[in-house]
Amino acid sequence: MLLRNVPPHNLDAEQAVLGGVLIKPSILDKLGVELRRVDFYDPRHQMVWEAMVGLWRDNKPVDLITLAAALTAAGQLDPAGGPAHLAELAGCVVSAANILHHAGIVRAMSKRRSMAGMGRRIIEIAYDPEREPAEFVAIAQMASDAVLKDRLDTHGETPDEFLDPYTTYLEKLEQSGGGGVPTPFWKLNGLIRSFMPGEMIVVGARPSHGKTALALTFAEHAVGLGHPTGIFSLEMGRHQLLNRMFSSGAGVAAQRFRDGKFSDEDWSRIYAHCQRMKQMPLRIYDKPARKPSDIRAACRRWRQDGGLDIVFIDYAQLIPPDGHHQNREQEIAAISRSVKLMAEDLAVPVVLLAQVNREVAKRKSPKLVESDLRESGAIEQDADIILLIQPWDRSGREDIQFTQLTVAKSRNSMTGDVPVAYNRKHVRFESDERPL
Repeated sequence: MLLRNVPPHNLDAEQAVLGGVLIKPSILDKLGVELRRVDFYDPRHQMVWEAMVGLWRDNKPVDLITLAAALTAAGQLDPAGGPAHLAELAGCVVSAANILHHAGIVRAMSKRRSMAGMGRRIIEIAYDPEREPAEFVAIAQMASDAVLKDRLDTHGETPDEFLDPYTTYLEKLEQSGGGGVPTPFWKLNGLIRSFMPGEMIVVGARPSHGKTALALTFAEHAVGLGHPTGIFSLEMGRHQLLNRMFSSGAGVAAQRFRDGKFSDEDWSRIYAHCQRMKQMPLRIYDKPARKPSDIRAACRRWRQDGGLDIVFIDYAQLIPPDGHHQNREQEIAAISRSVKLMAEDLAVPVVLLAQVNREVAKRKSPKLVESDLRESGAIEQDADIILLIQPWDRSGREDIQFTQLTVAKSRNSMTGDVPVAYNRKHVRFESDERPL
């Protein structure tokens, strides 16, 4: 087959399945949602299968007479081989007990054809001088997953095919109390409920106004609830990141991690937090200049090794794009789209930090809006949720600064403002519970 460049197929198995359905039409209750038109190699068999499934969905009998009538009504009787071919299928000597086995062969051949198509696509990308190796490695991983999960070449699904999995999803959603990864702020949860699988959540703020601190506040809460969490720090090294996490989690003043003047109590808190962190489902990746394909590959490994429920990336403008682009706007668009696709493919929420435009500081109104995100067009479009940390008076000496988180965009929930407090001593955000 390979030398003749003939796609993998097994016509005998296809005929056995079609003939078996004519012998035992009730088998369609199982095969009708497992086999698709594209799984058959012979175009005639594709038309016959589609007509059989159509009769089954309409609760009509499936036999030679009704099948011929259905094909005639669709103008496909002759293209499907005519009455002679239908009679040949009906005369196929096959045990009804073996139909499922033959259907498995048909599906296996369909997967092989999909894999062959994937291979040709990868070869095309490999010979394309505009593509980088990391890019086609990521594409190969996506394509191989799609083949193994039967997601390639389905040409869309009908309600009969997608409604049962959907109701199963709703049942699991009910059992989990809504699912997703909640935040530590009950008022924010009241607006967005939680960070849901497949969502891209963008957190924007002016420089030094708490983007990383808020992300770590979210991450520490998620880990504390037992959610496997991944953090990509493209701006800070691992020690800088851990300094913040230990200041927040161990309750040691952030200044101590700058001057090194730790008290005995500080050391006691640090060692105790070390023991707690060793039990946490947490991954930290601090290699700079990592492209979306590198981030995606790391997430896939983490998911395979110990699971992955939520990802944090600090921050968007530091991610170099896969491939070459004509301008910065196209680069950010490619990065944003890659992150969104990663969230959907891995079925985890991805929290992406982003800078806001410098012009914000020049205008009269200090309040941030979603269009203030730097190179914001694609990020605004791709984001499911946009959270903005409103500016506060950083010149003040108080350990607690009060501000708001603005849910500026939310595809599937509400928008609004959430009062929060920034604890400067321990570089973390806390709920603002002051009476109104």
